[in-house]
Amino acid sequence: MKYVILLFFVFIIYSLGSALFYMMKDGDGSKRMVKALTMRVGFSIGLFLLLLFAFWMGWIKPTGVA
Repeated sequence: MKYVILLFFVFIIYSLGSALFYMMKDGDGSKRMVKALTMRVGFSIGLFLLLLFAFWMGWIKPTGVA
């Protein structure tokens, strides 16, 4: 489960970096930048839903901060 979460974070960071690259190369409002940011939002929502599902299934358990 840790590796799946880490993979989602890698995809999110990669999408954010590619959006920055396209913004610098193509300018503000380029279609490639918007697509990369849309993918980032999709990965973030997917990660959130995965975490909720994993908690519901009992695969991950919350730990209290002491």
